[in-house]
Amino acid sequence: MTVMVTGATGFLGRRVVQALLDRGKDVRCLVRSPGAEVMFDQDRVDVHYGSVTNPASLRAAFYDLEEVVHLVAVIQERGGATFYRINVEGTRNVLKASEDGGVRRFVHMSAIGAQENPAMRYLYSKWVAEQLVFSSGIPYTILRPSLLFGEGDEFMNALAGLIRTMPIVPVIGNGKNEFQPISVDDVARCVANAVDNPRLRNRRVEIGGPQRLTYDQVVDEVAFTMSTKRWKLHIPVALMRFPVWLTEKLFSKPPVTKDQLAMLQVPNYSEKDTVQGEFRFSPRPVRGNITYVRRVTWGDGVKMLLGRMPEHIRDH
Repeated sequence: MTVMVTGATGFLGRRVVQALLDRGKDVRCLVRSPGAEVMFDQDRVDVHYGSVTNPASLRAAFYDLEEVVHLVAVIQERGGATFYRINVEGTRNVLKASEDGGVRRFVHMSAIGAQENPAMRYLYSKWVAEQLVFSSGIPYTILRPSLLFGEGDEFMNALAGLIRTMPIVPVIGNGKNEFQPISVDDVARCVANAVDNPRLRNRRVEIGGPQRLTYDQVVDEVAFTMSTKRWKLHIPVALMRFPVWLTEKLFSKPPVTKDQLAMLQVPNYSEKDTVQGEFRFSPRPVRGNITYVRRVTWGDGVKMLLGRMPEHIRDH
């Protein structure tokens, strides 16, 4: 039983590949950049080069498949990698290749908060992609995770950078918006389970960790892990609009975009105990599982403030 994984070398994808291998699946990986596949045991995975924006490359890779796990998406636009081109058209292309290849199950990674609101451009693109999956005719499972954490993540490491470089941590908004952080390894486990779980056929499931944390509490958890304390300065969203607009003009990859600024106000949590109920295991909490943030240095923090995520922290 061969499973195709798009976005196989990404933050989540590499873990999904391993989770599928652990379940005895034959795994085919769609890899955009030749050389990235060296992270995998070449005797255990079948690698094909291609892009979700190139239908011809998909046709060449989508043969003799039973299942597809589609993970490719962008949360920040850069150059031609726009929300529409990657999140929407990319999904459309993968669905077409899956249909032509006779795929019998499609697992799609979406996001909590996906909504029919064009003003929220990223979340809207994820909602449109969901509609494409619904109407494809291929049996599907859509997973909507909350905030992912794990070694190599951007969110917790970026907070660590702020904590390392600033005596007072700026927090956009009142800090009370809630998240339900979930380990990327636990999300990978859910994805691998969804591939052949009949209970999840043609369902959309929101998943989160064992506890809801406000933005302020997430900052406190990162500071606690780094054995320090920081005061927080709450900055009204309205006052951040111009600085965010300016950094978007100055940096190719700004620390915060207008779209991300808006998303900070969107609730980001699922129903309680969804992972236990649907996937039969307990997800791990934040505390005790983000020790990697201790490796963030003052220099790393400065680079992140300038929109440059150090490769030794995020290599995907």
